[in-house]
Amino acid sequence: MTESNQETTAEESMSKEDLKYTLERLYKCRDLEISNLWQRSVFLSVFLILCFTAYGYLALEILKMSEQKLVFHLVCLGLTAVGAIFSVIWILMGKASKAWYEVYETAITKFEHSHFKILGLPKKNIMGNMEFPADQKNNSIFKTSGGAYSPSKINIGIGVVSLFLWMILGAIHLFFGLANLQDCNAQGDFYIVLGMVTIVFVTIIIIMCFTRTNFLRSNFLE
Repeated sequence: MTESNQETTAEESMSKEDLKYTLERLYKCRDLEISNLWQRSVFLSVFLILCFTAYGYLALEILKMSEQKLVFHLVCLGLTAVGAIFSVIWILMGKASKAWYEVYETAITKFEHSHFKILGLPKKNIMGNMEFPADQKNNSIFKTSGGAYSPSKINIGIGVVSLFLWMILGAIHLFFGLANLQDCNAQGDFYIVLGMVTIVFVTIIIIMCFTRTNFLRSNFLE
C-alpha cells in the first residue's frame, strides 16, 4: 500500500469529532500566523520610526548650516542605509508571514473539500468557495465600501515604499556629499567621502545577501 493510500485510509477512519479537532487546530495555526504578522510589523515599525525621527532631526540641522555639511551628509547616508536594511527585513518578514498563513489556508481548503459532508459544512462556506458580493465591492479609495485589497500585500507594500524612500534619500546625500569634494581641503574630509562610498557598497552587499542568498530561506517553503 502506497503512502498516499495509507493517508486516505487513515482519514476515512477518523470520526467526526477527530475531523473537527483537526480542522480547529488548522484554523488556530492560521489565526496565530495572521496575529504574528501584525505583531512582527509593529516590532519592526519601532525601528523604522526611530530611523525617520533621527533623519528628520539631522535633515533640519543640515538646512540650518551654511557650511561644514559633509559630516552630516555622511551620518544621514549611514542612517538611510540602516533604514533601507530594516525596510528589506520588513518586506521579507511580511512575505514570510503571508506565505505561512497561506500554507494553512491551503491545508484548510483541501481538508474542508475532502470532509465537508461528514463535518456538515455547506459547500458554499468552504474556505476558497466563499465570495464577496459584487454589489458590495468598490475599489475606489474615495468610497467607503469594502474593496478587493489584501492587508498582507499592503503591509509588504509599506516596506517597498519605505525602501525606495530610503534609497532616494541616500542617493541625495551621496550626491551632495560628493558635490562638496571641491571644499575638501583636509585629509579628514577625504576619509569622510571614502566612508560615504563604503556605506553605499556595504549596504548593497547586505541587501543582496538578504534577497539573493538562501540562508534566510525557509527549507519547508522552498
